Amino acid sequence: MGSRIMHLVIANRIAEELSIMDKDSFLLGGVAPDAVSPKDISHFYKGSEADYSRAIDYKGFLKKYHSEKDKPFIQGYYTHLLADDIWLTGFYLPWLRNRMQADQDIFSRYHQDFRLLNAKLLEHYGCTQSLRKILEKTGRVTDIEEVTAKEVVGFIPYVIGDMQYEQSDVDQPLSVFTLEQIVGYVETSVERGVACLRELNDLRV
Repeated sequence: MGSRIMHLVIANRIAEELSIMDKDSFLLGGVAPDAVSPKDISHFYKGSEADYSRAIDYKGFLKKYHSEKDKPFIQGYYTHLLADDIWLTGFYLPWLRNRMQADQDIFSRYHQDFRLLNAKLLEHYGCTQSLRKILEKTGRVTDIEEVTAKEVVGFIPYVIGDMQYEQSDVDQPLSVFTLEQIVGYVETSVERGVACLRELNDLRV
């Protein structure tokens, strides 16, 4: 799935596009599904990797929390699930899972790329300081069954830790992905998130 920084950047871009007022809470929702481990329940997974039916039931999430769907935290959480659905169907199941199973070295390089991509994406979008300020404040976190408010708050220091990098991380080449590929993933996730939230808001009663 996408990294914590990828999800933070995606949520930030969506919040900017939609001029979301409570940006702090929206961004916390945007990283909340990764605050617990294992992640099967928090990501509303269904199906099996073995028969390629693995999917994220983001519609099930919205149905479950329909009465709270106007809350920025819930909407941020929703966009996280949408972005991970893109990663699952566009990266992981079509090719990445196969390569990581075939070659342990790919698995190690994949995680190294994610670390480097933290730096590259923050530099590309020029948002390190503004995101750090948001994370250092306390947005309104909605307690849900899958992830508690306490778990989300306890997770924030790890996300802030991901924002610490050296210039060498920005300059070092990637070995599994390309920056253009990941920027494309981020922007596609933003476009889908914006479209789905606009549709959701149009359906308000």
